[in-house]
Amino acid sequence: MSGDEHNDYLWDRSGPVDPEIARLERLLRPHGHDGRAFHGGAAASPTRVARSPRRRWRIAYAAAAVLGLCAIGLNAWYRHRLQWEPGRPWQVIAQRGEVKMSGADGRAPHAFPLQGTLQTGGDGMVRLRAARIGEIALDRNSQLRLVESRTGRHRLQLQQGRMWARVWAPPGQFGVGLRGADVLDLGCEFIMQSDAAGNGALTVRSGWVQVDNGWDEVLVPEGATVRLHGDRAPGTPRDMGATPQFVAALDAIDARGADVDPRGEELRRLIAASRTGDAISLVSLVRRNPRLAEGPLYERIVQVLPRAGLVTRADLRRRGAVALGPWWDALPYPRIKSWWMQWPDVLPARDRGPAWLQAEADG
Repeated sequence: MSGDEHNDYLWDRSGPVDPEIARLERLLRPHGHDGRAFHGGAAASPTRVARSPRRRWRIAYAAAAVLGLCAIGLNAWYRHRLQWEPGRPWQVIAQRGEVKMSGADGRAPHAFPLQGTLQTGGDGMVRLRAARIGEIALDRNSQLRLVESRTGRHRLQLQQGRMWARVWAPPGQFGVGLRGADVLDLGCEFIMQSDAAGNGALTVRSGWVQVDNGWDEVLVPEGATVRLHGDRAPGTPRDMGATPQFVAALDAIDARGADVDPRGEELRRLIAASRTGDAISLVSLVRRNPRLAEGPLYERIVQVLPRAGLVTRADLRRRGAVALGPWWDALPYPRIKSWWMQWPDVLPARDRGPAWLQAEADG
């Protein structure tokens, strides 16, 4: 090719083709780039088009395998967490001050055995791992007995004093007995205290708790508390933010039992002191005694639960407490069946719990 001959083939593919350049083009063509392959152009590389689906399938298979392994791992962890050999002792994970174990030789206990009794003195506190499903702590001047511990069922007896529990397990697996009463965890965190006669209180910090003492059964949701009685039915659950006037009126109604006038002065004082957050108490009163809805209590519930489904007085007369479903569903609490959604309760508790537990952890 002469030096004065114009040839722009390398730049714009015009002019004659040099045989050597043509040979190099044939060799490199399989490795060439065509931008149209990324925009759906007709000249997309057959090699790239053929490889792309296979690459996508490999990525999809890998992702599915990873998800499958994660599911298997979570299932194995879940099963392991709920498994517990019958009679195996619980671990003592922290303690302070005077802590005694029944039958022990006076040394600080390191385990809580089946049928064992823990007792704390005036300066004593102890924290335990409840099998693998949670933690409990015993405050000062308290006494606790481990009655049963096996897969699916763990039972304590609080003979006196105050305890804290945080459990992540299916409803009913963990329970605490008092004198004449049973407190069943429904997947939650709670604090309870009682004297030797079974009189005390229960406060729920997460989830729900069921209290049954033979006279009556009550459900206590997160953010609520209830009085416990060894010789009569538990009190009516109330919100922790209830005013002193509301609490006094509620206690007066509970003391009367079934002998409450639906249009009487006690209920009028209660209604006058009620807030929207007191709906749990108002609905619980009707559950215990449906005839109370014959008075102004019915209208007040409709006011504080405006989005609830229709519950008529006729329904309550005919079906009793069974008709309360729409009101229960409208209460601003997590559903009992979703205990597994309370997954933060599985985390270590060093920075959580009541003030006395914090003092124990810091000490």
